[in-house]
Amino acid sequence: MSKQVTTKLRQSASLILLAKDRNAAPSSFDYNALLFTRHSKSSFMPDSSVFPGGVCEATDGSSAWLTHFQCNDITAAKLKEFCQGLQIAPLNPQDQSLNSALSLRLTALRETFEEMGILLCRDQKTWTSTEGYAQFNEQFDRKHWQQVVHNDASKFLTLCEELEVLPDLWSLHEWSAWRTPSTFKTRFQTAFYLTALKDQPNVLTEPKEVQDYAWRSPLDYLQRALRKELWLPPPQFYELSRCLNFQSLEKLRQFAQQRESKGYVLTHPVMYQCTDGMVHLLPGDDMYPDNPDASADKIDTGMSTEEFRTLAKKNLHRSEQRNHHKMQLLINFNPPDGQVNPIDPRTL
Repeated sequence: MSKQVTTKLRQSASLILLAKDRNAAPSSFDYNALLFTRHSKSSFMPDSSVFPGGVCEATDGSSAWLTHFQCNDITAAKLKEFCQGLQIAPLNPQDQSLNSALSLRLTALRETFEEMGILLCRDQKTWTSTEGYAQFNEQFDRKHWQQVVHNDASKFLTLCEELEVLPDLWSLHEWSAWRTPSTFKTRFQTAFYLTALKDQPNVLTEPKEVQDYAWRSPLDYLQRALRKELWLPPPQFYELSRCLNFQSLEKLRQFAQQRESKGYVLTHPVMYQCTDGMVHLLPGDDMYPDNPDASADKIDTGMSTEEFRTLAKKNLHRSEQRNHHKMQLLINFNPPDGQVNPIDPRTL
């Protein structure tokens, strides 16, 4: 008998931070993504290469943020208008004062500053900017404030008040949402946002969380992962593979901006053990279970990955993994949320 799922989910947010690469060759990707490597002593997925992000804190949903926005001529009505059509929902709606479309963006921005020292914000000159690219500020004692905010998440609001800036919510576009499989003891439901920068900011890493970091093209990350030079967890591998559809940062930014009103399909992998590897079934696959949280154990198929694949009569949506580095994504239908499908990096 399989174990019952009892693990509590924690709400979190991650930021797919992309910056224009001024030195890119004409026929290559003209942008890079920022990922960092977790410390080997990290409590969750040590040594993995991930996007900036982390757990949503109570202060990210504080009504004090509304006061700060209103003091800078961003009324509650304007914020409500901003939230219309954005569909990322909180796990426990009663726990937050702010709409989750706001609080989760604040989580992604705060965590990006805590981990990478990058403050994405707008000042009075850029309140009403409509160009679609994120703004950042480096003209303050970043090292000091990074440590302050890392130690007390509520100080992120204090920082914004002192600098007279607003967190740049407007440049963050809903991209996807992932839920940790039920086989994990620590589980998250993570909203992934995508944002674009015209210039690459200077990174200031938080030494307790960040082992290393890099700005690389999506293809470069994926190829390095396949060569076992780094480890990309499934969400990072999948989302970077989606980015392979766009060599141009501007086209990717426009797509993300136009698509987000369609919402998202929550990606909740269900793990099946095969004789030659692991299969993560994803929503829409013919074999995807009605209740993806039905078991806290990996489900043993007694088959090879290829044999298990043949059980799907029509729709395939899965990740077949021989190990951390050998992963193949399979999907043969168009997602209902208007997203692009991942591209196999080995074909480029």
